[in-house]
Amino acid sequence: LLYYKQKMTFKTSIRLYLLWSLYCCALLSSTEEVAVEEESSPDQKACDAPDINEYPPPPPKSCRLLLSPRPSSSQDTGGDDNREYGIYSAVTIPKNHPLTPLGGDLVLHLIDVRTSSDDDQKSSGQQEALQLHKWKKYGYIQEAATSGHGGNYEGLGNIWSVLPGVSMLGASRHQQQGRPNIWASIPENDEASHPRYRSALAGSFALHHNLTHQVTIPGGLKGGDEVLVDRSGWHRKRAMMLNSDDALDGDGSSNNSNDDTAMRIDDLFEHGTCLDNIYPGKSSNGHGRGALASRVIPSGSIAAPVPVLPLPREELKFLRLKEWKKVTAFRKRLLKETANEKGDGEGVVAEDELSLPPDMEWREQLMLNYCYGHEQSSVLLFPYGVFVNYINHAPSTKESSDGPVANVKLQWSERLMNTTTTFRNLDLRSLTPSQLWDQSTNLEGLVLELVALKDIQPDEEILLDYGSIWSKSWKEHCDQYPESVLKLADDHTLEKEFSPAYIMDDVVTNLRTAEEQAQFPYPENVFTACFYRYDNNETTTTNDIVNKDRTK
Repeated sequence: LLYYKQKMTFKTSIRLYLLWSLYCCALLSSTEEVAVEEESSPDQKACDAPDINEYPPPPPKSCRLLLSPRPSSSQDTGGDDNREYGIYSAVTIPKNHPLTPLGGDLVLHLIDVRTSSDDDQKSSGQQEALQLHKWKKYGYIQEAATSGHGGNYEGLGNIWSVLPGVSMLGASRHQQQGRPNIWASIPENDEASHPRYRSALAGSFALHHNLTHQVTIPGGLKGGDEVLVDRSGWHRKRAMMLNSDDALDGDGSSNNSNDDTAMRIDDLFEHGTCLDNIYPGKSSNGHGRGALASRVIPSGSIAAPVPVLPLPREELKFLRLKEWKKVTAFRKRLLKETANEKGDGEGVVAEDELSLPPDMEWREQLMLNYCYGHEQSSVLLFPYGVFVNYINHAPSTKESSDGPVANVKLQWSERLMNTTTTFRNLDLRSLTPSQLWDQSTNLEGLVLELVALKDIQPDEEILLDYGSIWSKSWKEHCDQYPESVLKLADDHTLEKEFSPAYIMDDVVTNLRTAEEQAQFPYPENVFTACFYRYDNNETTTTNDIVNKDRTK
């Protein structure tokens, strides 16, 4: 109209039209904003704000490792230890570099685990640990004797190693499908400055810790590569020259491709959760070891994902192997006595805790201290996220002027769990305990997350409120800590009588001879052991080995 009626040039008409359009858009936008301000009350505006549970902030761009749902194409690794979530690298990590450079995870040991082959336990009416066996089947638990992570002599029966963090979270490949790309060295072992003769904390936490994984694949991990752990003994077999690819390629680079399991970096940050917001370190609150922030964790953001595995509380009860023999003898005596009373030659003994001798009680695995659960619930949840088991307790509100306060809380990770629910068409939270234990599939899929309650600064300790029931029980434990132990601690009597094995290894460079031990015996809690291995060539003799060594 301007062009025809006002006799303007075409370019001038277009410019005026654009300016008028911008003015109208600004006016409409302004009017809309004013209307919202007039209609919304403060409470309504709070309700309109995005819910962090539905819209969690994305992981920080500086994140190196992420937990993300695995593509359906990579969920079938050909074995029982498939994983629905995977660990992915967002950066390049060269070969021989640590996967988590700020520290490693802890190691728990299950002592004298019940199995179907234990005659003493079967005759005592004690059921085998069915769910723990399922964990072992799916690669969450390893034999201590073959894992190389310590614990071999924690008991005389079956010793299983529980390796939360990378070892449990990561997917793996079977031998015929290619090589793993990381390997874990031997963990450290110490009391975190809380020895049994000085601290009520002694015995409440794992001694084995800092299990750190190194990248082993030639060329290193690239951004988007999935972390693949070694559950088939690939590295052990390679050290013994038993791997099939050793003859093909000296460095194993024929299996260096992760293309079938890799993900796009953008997809990782869109669907994944950061795994290295926290790292293990010294607790600033006197708890020995703790979890610290590796970077700023803004209020409302996810500090760490916490996947959990369900477990019957009953399966964490145990007896030492020697104790089972006493239980068997006791039950046989009860059967004989009840048979005599009935007069029919058949005795009956109740299958419960009353079947134990009067002077015996069930022991509890140390793993119980790391589980979530209500004291009256038969179901426990074991967290196996990276470094989350280092997190210590603090109350939600200040109990003293200088006391710490919890800076994270737990909530369900709806984003990660929705992926699993869609994949399985089943939400594990909807099942009863009996239905849960009847599941024949991997029980992976329950995921919590730690959410920051405030801005957490780098190197600040991560603290979680364990709950009022735990706080009450812990206070009672500290109040009842044996005065006799504290009295002996004052004059260092226990310190003289007790020598941890790891200290003996460091201090004693040479083993004592039989004559020396007669005069200077080892403490009663320490014994010596000899480790040996056979040569690959079974026909090799001792003389051959000696002569070979002499020529070196």
